[in-house]
Amino acid sequence: MRQLRVLATAGGLAAAAVLGASGTASADHIDRPKPAGPPWSASPDGLTYCFAGYCDNWDKLDNYVCTTGAPTALICDVIMMGVRALPPMDIGDLVPHEFIA
Repeated sequence: MRQLRVLATAGGLAAAAVLGASGTASADHIDRPKPAGPPWSASPDGLTYCFAGYCDNWDKLDNYVCTTGAPTALICDVIMMGVRALPPMDIGDLVPHEFIA
């Protein structure tokens, strides 16, 4: 039951971030390719690549979302919980990258 609440909260927060940023979606696209291999290590779902304490994250449609390890890491972690819980959506282009690294 606790996991369901966590997923619902994460999904809600991700949706709020996406809806709040919808006015800047077209100007916010960041074309960052996923790392091709070492020294980066990939998460089992292929959405997160980490190296030296920083993790770059993509949505299920391969759009860059954010970086954990940046000053906004907590926000990025919450958004990525939502990305993982939701079906494939264009979330990366909706994240306000001028505020969330």
